[in-house]
Amino acid sequence: MQNIMKKHRKILTVFLLFFISFIPFLIFAESGDIEIPNPLQYDTLEELVQAIITFIRNVALIIAPVIFIYSGFQYYMAAGEPNKAQEAANTIKWAIIGLAIILIAEGIAYVIIDVMGGGDNGGGNS
Repeated sequence: MQNIMKKHRKILTVFLLFFISFIPFLIFAESGDIEIPNPLQYDTLEELVQAIITFIRNVALIIAPVIFIYSGFQYYMAAGEPNKAQEAANTIKWAIIGLAIILIAEGIAYVIIDVMGGGDNGGGNS
């Protein structure tokens, strides 16, 4: 029972110190004296999502050939064993499916932004 009380006391202490450390920001933020700069280089959610999608796409375009080479090596090393050959074929199949999803994600994001009435992406109804 003592351990539970100590654990809760520690959690409460950390929460209280965290809250107390933000009181000056809350007070000055209302008066407009403190301006917290944007830590991101993106101003809108659309720009942030686009940057994330671009990053994931670039990483996938680097990793996909490695997966294809690995699965080809798996297929070569199967040496006629149907289970290992099927495993290699499944690896290739899922790599292709994953790569296709990643490559069309940008288009999907634009469709979602357009449906929600977001920014102008060159093909909007505005």
